[in-house]
Amino acid sequence: MTAVGMAGASCLVTHGASFGQDGPAARSATGVSSHDLFEEYDRRFAEAKLRRPHRDPARPGDRQAIIAAAKQCLGIRDEWIPKISAEVVRVEPFEGGRIELLKAASWPGVAASALLYRPDNLPPGPQPLVIQCCGHGKGCKLADGYQRMARQVARHGTMVLVPDNIGQGEREPMGHSDCVKPFACGLSVQGLIVMETLAWVRWAGQQPGVDPKRLATIGNSGGGTLTVFLAALCPELAVLSSSGYPSTFEYVARKEKKHCHCNILPGMLNELEMWQLLGCFAPRPLFIFMGAFDTLFGQDLFYQVSREVRDVYRSLGAEAAFQSKLFPGEHSWDEGRRRALGLYLARQLHLTRPAPKEDPNETLLGDNGRCYSTWPSDSLTADALAEQLTGKRVDDGVRLWDVFPPQVPAGAELEDVTTRGSTRAIFSQYEAFLRPAHY
Repeated sequence: MTAVGMAGASCLVTHGASFGQDGPAARSATGVSSHDLFEEYDRRFAEAKLRRPHRDPARPGDRQAIIAAAKQCLGIRDEWIPKISAEVVRVEPFEGGRIELLKAASWPGVAASALLYRPDNLPPGPQPLVIQCCGHGKGCKLADGYQRMARQVARHGTMVLVPDNIGQGEREPMGHSDCVKPFACGLSVQGLIVMETLAWVRWAGQQPGVDPKRLATIGNSGGGTLTVFLAALCPELAVLSSSGYPSTFEYVARKEKKHCHCNILPGMLNELEMWQLLGCFAPRPLFIFMGAFDTLFGQDLFYQVSREVRDVYRSLGAEAAFQSKLFPGEHSWDEGRRRALGLYLARQLHLTRPAPKEDPNETLLGDNGRCYSTWPSDSLTADALAEQLTGKRVDDGVRLWDVFPPQVPAGAELEDVTTRGSTRAIFSQYEAFLRPAHY
């Protein structure tokens, strides 16, 4: 049996549908609508919440269980975390410093790319470094807002590393938003991104002139997702900020839309919520924030996760190290939030330079910011990387619902009820979040 067939069979065996108290047979397959099936998934989400273990990151034993569960859900293994090798291929100036363009390799056969911002006239001795995690901004590290954020922080007097995530920016040919083979192999797209980012953090801490005790990371939106996991999985970090994402996994999972596949987190609803991962960063300095008019995540959920994380810090006698704030504005970083985050990092990393006000007319990198003239044709895709790591082989053309088949009565018609994705795709995402993490 192929890996896909095995994964699908596992889903069918380990997931019991709950169509009424007596199971699927209690209803006739005839006449069951997509709306009925959505209602049944609502019940399963509620059941998952009731079954989820209560783990308090303020307790050492629970913290270790949270970390282990996060790795299990994402498909992370410590021995799979790669070692980054990188070389400077070109240098571009910016007002106040220079930008080193890095060609890199992570796993064997996997090409990577990043920008390293170096401010001018750093004082002697080891200096801090900030890893800026990108989201879905067009161009990844070259997106306008990410470039402005990196420059804002660098002008306070710290180095800033901005890698392209797997399948984003220059690395788009690797695949990202619709990759399925990682899930069929028991991994996840987000797990691959997290493992590679952990490798970048370790690479950064080993660079000449970098103080490994003053490493920080920041991220918004998809970068906010990544930093939520780094809060629990990256002990090398001294400071962390996550924005445009902290809320609840349940809210993300229940969205009636097709997700980018980096948002699909297998088994997460049975194991963890975001506050537990963020709470693992205590007692180190943590700053979470969002825009008051962010339509992707609600204010009430942000206030909830802020309360929960603050309680962890209070339990450890470190409440002053946690900050949360609701800013005016929408989802993305804007000038006000970039300035506030720069000032926060300056305080936490003991930087003394004041950063000048942003210049809206400043020249940013365009195609001159690409590390490769053309993407290496022999670099592995995300699908091929998953097969290489696990030793499994998956049929081409595998679909998400082949790996996470919706649990619906035989003969039920899955009518598409939204313009934001097929009902089958949405239900397969539900199955991913609801499946047991230990598979």
